[in-house]
Amino acid sequence: MNTFQVRLTTLRDMFTLFGVLFYMQVISFFSSLGNASSLDDAQRDLEGNVVNQVCGLITLLVPLFFFIRHKVFLSKSFYRQNAFLLLFVLCVAASISWSQDPVLSLKRFVALMSVVFFGGYVAYNYSLEKISFMLGCTLGVAALIGLICALILPDIAFISGGIRDGAFKGIFPEKNAGARINAIAIVLLLPMIRRHNPWAIFSALCSLVAIGLAQSATGLALICAGSASYWYFLTMIRLRINRSLLAFFATTVLYLLICLFLYGNYTLLLEMVGRDPSLTDRLQIWELLAPFIDAEFVRGYGFGAFWSSPDADAFITRWGYIGNAHSGYMETLLNGGVVQLTALGLMLAEALVKQYRAVTAGQSAQYRASALVIIGLFIVTNYVAYVIPNYRSAEFLVFCILALSFRHHHAGRSVARRSAELQPKAQRSVYSGASARVVAKEKDPC
Repeated sequence: MNTFQVRLTTLRDMFTLFGVLFYMQVISFFSSLGNASSLDDAQRDLEGNVVNQVCGLITLLVPLFFFIRHKVFLSKSFYRQNAFLLLFVLCVAASISWSQDPVLSLKRFVALMSVVFFGGYVAYNYSLEKISFMLGCTLGVAALIGLICALILPDIAFISGGIRDGAFKGIFPEKNAGARINAIAIVLLLPMIRRHNPWAIFSALCSLVAIGLAQSATGLALICAGSASYWYFLTMIRLRINRSLLAFFATTVLYLLICLFLYGNYTLLLEMVGRDPSLTDRLQIWELLAPFIDAEFVRGYGFGAFWSSPDADAFITRWGYIGNAHSGYMETLLNGGVVQLTALGLMLAEALVKQYRAVTAGQSAQYRASALVIIGLFIVTNYVAYVIPNYRSAEFLVFCILALSFRHHHAGRSVARRSAELQPKAQRSVYSGASARVVAKEKDPC
């Protein structure tokens, strides 16, 4: 019986690793080596990739079977805890009915659900501590693979030509996307780095080198903002301010005021780091897209359907095919109008409130503080990049893992409980005292 349980656990871990590698672009990178396609960007984007489609279906069907078997969908708490995320998913599904390309919207909805289901699978089976360590180290390994490719295959690892000539992109198709997710990896690993975990330090260093070679001001800004924010909330936790809801709320308001001050001077900050105040032509892109957003302001064009619609031809003729609006909020307006944008805002707020409550409740406060900061970073970066709900983005997977909540007991806990029931009463009381000390130690935020 014990051997069978180990095998199931091993299969679970192997599937999780497969899914994480897939969504972190590692599998896509190796499958694309030597595969030269004659299709242009628009055709390749609309037709998709067979390997990605197969892997996406696997990461959809296996978690779906798992959730049905464990009767997750019969739990009322599941719907209460994830109400706004489910509302957003329903809005995306509803947009298929009026989409200008229903087949394409359906395909992209299935791809979106693959990320959501796999993120839920990871959140259900692992603690936040294990998730942070696993994701951070996996991203560090992905950065290391990219750095190795920079030595042996520089034509693949670096961008050739254009204004970004010589910038490092590693295994990611776009250098800014790689820099952003590497910055998130460092923030994920901050609790382990504080404890001098060698694997966390090594993985973070690989990600930091990759960001430096990418010449990405966005990545560096995310690291600075994420580290400073984490230090701020960690200080509040170490001072035990988080145990008083009123005091912690007051310090959070002070933090938000600091953020608003920086936002009010963002043009000066961009000039200081050498970035274009126009956000690398994003303002011009959004200006060109504004008439199309106004034309379908309430319902949008359907999930992912704008870029295959006749209305997109005028934009493509003037600017070229870019695949998304370079802003999660603008893209959501194109996909589902103001209705879907409202649902997106509620979903982001729900995820933020969950982590905030967990910090005030002292539930793995250091890791919850890191998750709180990461969701805040997603909300900000989604303004200048298509992060949420981008089913191709590794950042969206991280968001889904942090946003989904379940009420369940891990298998390891049930096994320990059954073992305790079989022990003699006197011996069990000794172990109960030891367990109480361990739990008390885990709850200590410092």
